[in-house]
Amino acid sequence: MTLWSLTVQSVLARPRSWVVGLLAAGAAALLTPGVSLMGSIHDGTRRSLIESGAGDLQVYAAASTGTPQVVVGPGGVPDLQPIPDYGALEPRLRDLPGVQEVVPLELGMGAVFRGNALDEKLAVLREAARAPASEERDARLRRLGEDLRLTLARVARNADRRSEAFAEEPAFADDLRVLRDAAEPAFWERLTEDPQGLLEVLENRVARQAGEGEELPVDYLGTDVARFARAFPRFELVSGQLPPPGTRGLVMGHATYEQHFKHPIAVRMDTLRRERERGLTLAEDEQLRTLVERNVAEVPDLVARLDIERATALQAGLARVLGEPGELEALLARFLSVDDANFDTRFGQFYGELAPSLPLYRLKPGDVLSLKTPLESGTAVPVRVFGTFRFRGLGGDDGRVNTMSVVDLVTARHLSGRFTQAQQDEARALFETFGMEGEAMAPPESLDAFHPPDIVDAEAQTAHTEQAPVFERARALPETFSEDELSRGTVLQAAVVLAPGASAEDVAARMRALPGGEALATVGWQEAGGLLGGLVVMLQAVLLLFALLMTSFVALVAAGTLLLLARERVAEVGTLRAVGMQRREVFTSLLLEGSLLGGIGSVLGAVLGAALLSLATGDGVAVEDGSLQFFLGGPVLRPALSLGGTAAVVVAVTAVVLLATLVPAWRGSAVAPIEAMRKGEG
Repeated sequence: MTLWSLTVQSVLARPRSWVVGLLAAGAAALLTPGVSLMGSIHDGTRRSLIESGAGDLQVYAAASTGTPQVVVGPGGVPDLQPIPDYGALEPRLRDLPGVQEVVPLELGMGAVFRGNALDEKLAVLREAARAPASEERDARLRRLGEDLRLTLARVARNADRRSEAFAEEPAFADDLRVLRDAAEPAFWERLTEDPQGLLEVLENRVARQAGEGEELPVDYLGTDVARFARAFPRFELVSGQLPPPGTRGLVMGHATYEQHFKHPIAVRMDTLRRERERGLTLAEDEQLRTLVERNVAEVPDLVARLDIERATALQAGLARVLGEPGELEALLARFLSVDDANFDTRFGQFYGELAPSLPLYRLKPGDVLSLKTPLESGTAVPVRVFGTFRFRGLGGDDGRVNTMSVVDLVTARHLSGRFTQAQQDEARALFETFGMEGEAMAPPESLDAFHPPDIVDAEAQTAHTEQAPVFERARALPETFSEDELSRGTVLQAAVVLAPGASAEDVAARMRALPGGEALATVGWQEAGGLLGGLVVMLQAVLLLFALLMTSFVALVAAGTLLLLARERVAEVGTLRAVGMQRREVFTSLLLEGSLLGGIGSVLGAVLGAALLSLATGDGVAVEDGSLQFFLGGPVLRPALSLGGTAAVVVAVTAVVLLATLVPAWRGSAVAPIEAMRKGEG
């Protein structure tokens, strides 16, 4: 009788030992779809990042202290040094075997200042004042001016109460006097004759007394916008157009446009609709009811920002929708007090009837915004918004990656505060004029270079001339740029998109072999994804922890079960030893028994897990959550069964059971024949 036949007979004769196989089957049945799902998440995140700006590789200067990213994380923007001579390097990178496209990038954090309610009303008044002089224009100016005067009267009353409670600075007292004057009809008598002069007083002396505005975030990637759109297949223009070649411009991430530049009441209405489509109800969900309450509470602020023309149109629309007249605030509060019964109707009426009379968006494609970095010393750069875009299938308007905007590289360089080539040439010429040559342009080699200036006790010599000095007027940043200006500027990082089938490791090695390649460094898509890439590592760690806990449970229960069975088989082992079986053979037989139970159980469990995965997913599972769409690679999850992963699960579970069998097999084979037979007779 061979060891295998003895092992099979022992397993069949003891159904209690099948518990070990069932444990192995259960572990394999859970781990097989888990490994497949983890593989799908890893592959989905990889495709999402590669196709939304990260590329397969990110190239940057090896001297940098940070690593390149394509999404702003909690740590802000990484500290990168310009890539040496990028203009000459880019063609060589593009010519490397396996490289499909190279896209220059620069990650930045931007912000736009939004004014208060008076600023918005003044903007409407300024737009009306720009129209050609006519009786119609003057009538509109008087109508808008009277509405603004009434608003200023309320602001003045609030300011008077504040000045009674707190001591004010003399400068504020002077502004308060101007505010009181602006609340009187006499102030507005010259509106039609000198609208610009009156607006200047209102904007500089009055508007700031209505409260501070707010900063709206606009994180961006500086790039060649047209090349970026071609290189990354998920790029999808939602509104507007791309900036024409050689034109400075910004294409805003549609999620940023919807979340920060859409009116908050409209954003909450969209959220209510989205959550109701997922099955939630206002009657049962307190969070949804809170959104409704916040909308109603913000009605006075919305009404305060409306000019008289929009307010009149909105009041008429509300009266028509609700079927009764009334004051604007009361009608709007009633309309926004929605419930499950009327929400769908009210939502359609909100966008169909009321939206044309509301300041639904704070800007639209074609407007110019003043973009600046969040630093106090940051430079504000005017840039035209040409449109909005999103990355198709990666979370819609609530996806993190869709909050990123793209802007031309020239604008990004100005925002960063780095000198352009023209500015460097101008500064160098200025230093040479003072006899400082180029040393003053070079950064100090160490902090020791910073020392107090030398004091020279001598009379300054000036050249007397009859000619008055000529000062060059400050020039606004032009809206266009030349190809030379674009190519000669600095670049901090570049996304490298590989051809299908190309190896990232091989391409990275070819880059390092280029002339000057030792000054370059590369990272893959996961590092470039920053926090988003790190979440994948976190999910993998969670799955590994779950697998360790599962296998530990299997090992403990299997070892305990086999130890009990070994004690029951003392007499059988003694008999086998008495008829000539060696201890080594007994040990091997018991070990084979555990291996057989673990192997059969893990194979059956893997088959069961694969079947459950196929039944559960079918042709794919719709993913409605925007954040999950990014990690799963799109709006549909199609987890593919990995043969390698399934084989690894079978081998791992079998190995765990085999290890759990070692102690019972050793203890079972260590019993002496005479002792085993004596216990059997007893």
